Amino acid sequence: MTAPTHRSRTPDPELGLTIVFALAFAVWTWLVLRGSLQGLDSRLRPPALAPRSARGQLAEFFSLLTHPVLILIAIAGSVVFSLRQRMRRLALALSVGALGAAGQLVLSLVLDVPRPPSAFADSISHFGGAYPASHVTAVTLGTWVLVTLVRARRRGPTSIVGWAAIGAGAILLTAVVQWDMGLVDVSGIIGGLLLGGAITNLALAVGGIDHPLRSGWARLTRPRRVVNKRAAVIFNPVKFDDLSLLRRLVRAEVQRAGWRPGPWLETAPDDPGHRAARRALRAGVDLVVVAGGDGTVRAVCAELAGTGTPVALLPAGTGNLLARNLSIPLDTDEAMRLALHGRTRAIDVVRCTWDGGEERFVVMAGLGLDARIMEDTNDDLKRVIRSGAYAVAAVHNAVPDPFAVTVALDDGEPETRSAVMALLGNVGTITAGMNLFPEASPDDGVVDLMLASPERVTDWARLGAQILSGRQMEGFTIRRAQRVAITTDEPVPFELDGDTAGTTRSLRVEVEPRALRVVVPGA
Repeated sequence: MTAPTHRSRTPDPELGLTIVFALAFAVWTWLVLRGSLQGLDSRLRPPALAPRSARGQLAEFFSLLTHPVLILIAIAGSVVFSLRQRMRRLALALSVGALGAAGQLVLSLVLDVPRPPSAFADSISHFGGAYPASHVTAVTLGTWVLVTLVRARRRGPTSIVGWAAIGAGAILLTAVVQWDMGLVDVSGIIGGLLLGGAITNLALAVGGIDHPLRSGWARLTRPRRVVNKRAAVIFNPVKFDDLSLLRRLVRAEVQRAGWRPGPWLETAPDDPGHRAARRALRAGVDLVVVAGGDGTVRAVCAELAGTGTPVALLPAGTGNLLARNLSIPLDTDEAMRLALHGRTRAIDVVRCTWDGGEERFVVMAGLGLDARIMEDTNDDLKRVIRSGAYAVAAVHNAVPDPFAVTVALDDGEPETRSAVMALLGNVGTITAGMNLFPEASPDDGVVDLMLASPERVTDWARLGAQILSGRQMEGFTIRRAQRVAITTDEPVPFELDGDTAGTTRSLRVEVEPRALRVVVPGA
C-alpha cells in the first residue's frame, strides 16, 4: 500500500468502482425488497443441515469466528496499529472500513429482511436481518484489511498474492457456510459482496490509497529507470516501534524511484545526529533523510547547513515543528514519497551562542518559562496525549518568576526589562500548533523575538487572543532582527528546538540566510 503524494488529474478508479458497486447494490437491494428475487432464492435453497452433525457444528464454529462484531474489533485494532506506525492515510482508510462494517450491521437491522427457516436461527452467530449478509460483508472487509496491511508492510508480491488468495477463499467459505446453515439466501450473499466492494473502494478513495490492481499493473508496465543517486537515512530508533517496517518502506520507495541504496545511520543517546550527519556527508550522498523527532532534525540540519546537501524529513516526534511549518506530510509513506520526488527550498538556520556552547537551530529557542515547560513535560505522557503533555506542564508553571533581561537587536541600543520568557522563532508555528509569529517565514532572513512580561494569569488569556487575532497586545512584545543579543541578571534555563540545553546568562543568535536546503511539497 502506498499513499501517493502526486495524483494524476484522471479520475481515480477507486472512486469509480465505489460508484459502480454502490449503484449495483442499490439496484440489487430494490429487487430484493420488492420480492423479485424470491424465485432465485427458492431454487437455490440448501438441503437441511442438522445442528448436531459434525458438519453442522463445524459450520457454527466457523460462523462464530467470522462474526461481524469480531471482524469490526479486528479492523479497529488495525486502525490503532496504523496510527502507531505513523501511517495516517492507511488509518483513515481503515477507519472508513470500520464505519462501513458498523453501518452494515445497522442497515441489516433497518431493512429487517426475514431470514429463511433454519435450525440455526438461534445461533450465537445470528445477528440482524438476512440482507445484506452480515458475515459476508464483514469478511470481505476483513480480507481487504488483511491484504492492505500486507502491502503496507512492504511484503513481496508472492506474499500479497498468497494472502489475497487466502482472503478470497475465506469469503467464499463464509458465503457457503452461511448459505449451508440456512441463515441467508443467495440474494443476501450477493448483496453483502456488493456492499463490501463499495465500502472497500470508498475507503481506498478516501485514504488516497491505490487499488491493488492499479498499483500492480503500474509496477508491471513502469519502465525501469536508474538514477545515479543515493540517500542516507539517519534515524532515531526510539521513535519507531517497527524498524524493519521502516527499512522496507524506504527500500521500496528508493527502488521505485530508481535510486541506489544508501547508508543507514543510527543516532545515539549522547548524540542526536551530529556524527551521523557528518558520516553521511563523507559518504557523498545526494540526500539525507531524517527519521526522528525535533532534536534529531535540529542536529542533522545544523551539520548540513551551508553544505548544499538537501535534507528530507520523515516526521517521527511529538512536535514535528519544522515539518508542520513547511507543510511536509506527517504520514510516513507520503513523506518518504515526497523525499524522493519533492522540490528543494532554501531556508534560514540560526546560529546560537550561549555560556560555554554553540549550536544551530531551525525552529526556535527559548529562555525562561518556555524552557521550564519543555523540561517539565513528561516523555511518557507525550506518548499518550502527544502535544497535550505540554499543556499539562504549562499548568504546572502557570505563575512563573520574572527575571531581568537586556536585549540588543542588530546594531540597536540595549533595552532592559522584566520578563518571564524570551522566545526566538525562525518559523511562526510552535508547540501545539500555536502561531506565535504570524509574519515569520523560514526564509525571510530574520528571527522573531517575543518578550513575555505578564503579571497575572489573565494575561495569558490575552496571549491566546493575540495568537487568534494576530494583534500585538500589552505584555507581549514582538521584534524582528537578523542578530539578537540577550543577557540576564541570573542563570536562566533555555531550550533549542524543544530540547532543554541547561542554563545561561547570555544568548546571542545570528541568522544564516537560506543556508539549508529542505525537500518540500510543490511543483
